[in-house]
Amino acid sequence: MQVVDGSLVAVVGPSGTGKSVLLKLITGLLEVDAGEISIDGYIVTGNRGAAGREFVAKKMGVLFQAAALFDSMTLFENVSFPLEQRQELAPKEIKERSLEYLWNVGLKGYENKLPGEISIGMRKRVGIARALITEPKYLFFDEPNTGLDPEVGQGIYELIIKLHKRFGFTGIVISHEIPEIFQVCSRVIMLYEGQVQVDGSISEFLDCDKPVVRQFIQGTADGPIQLNF
Repeated sequence: MQVVDGSLVAVVGPSGTGKSVLLKLITGLLEVDAGEISIDGYIVTGNRGAAGREFVAKKMGVLFQAAALFDSMTLFENVSFPLEQRQELAPKEIKERSLEYLWNVGLKGYENKLPGEISIGMRKRVGIARALITEPKYLFFDEPNTGLDPEVGQGIYELIIKLHKRFGFTGIVISHEIPEIFQVCSRVIMLYEGQVQVDGSISEFLDCDKPVVRQFIQGTADGPIQLNF
């Protein structure tokens, strides 16, 4: 599986099939049992020392499912945190960039709020701003619409599209939402039991005749996908 620079790719599949695990493997939160992960020609598997972690940190940004904000920090402090950790910019520059990125996700005027004082949808937007603040080449969205009403979730999708056009990052969006995810990504990879079942365009995905793919698309209970009620 290879992701082209500047593209947005959807990784779909039923719950518990390995989508979030894939992100954790790419970002180094988990070690692979077999195989190899290469980023810009740098093999990150087995290179998780200080140099490897620094390489990955500078290349990647992640929006976690629950946003993973620091509850005791304001929204401004959450977004500025990655820049402060790097100690590469002056305080004034950190402040200006952090405000800019909060405003980019539609949260002007909320800088001094705590995560517990805003909605889940707003917390997702803060998470996106924090993931973008270091201007990573690769951005990962782990179930960006989990826990959101359809209208709020649609707003998150539109924000991803807007930010992708502006910043040109390469993105992987983990999702189980079809056809909604098609408005964001033109390439679809479906996983089931840790294996790639289909990898192609939206039409190739929809036309795939594998039973596991047909069952997932149709949302039926009968088929090879075992449902846990």
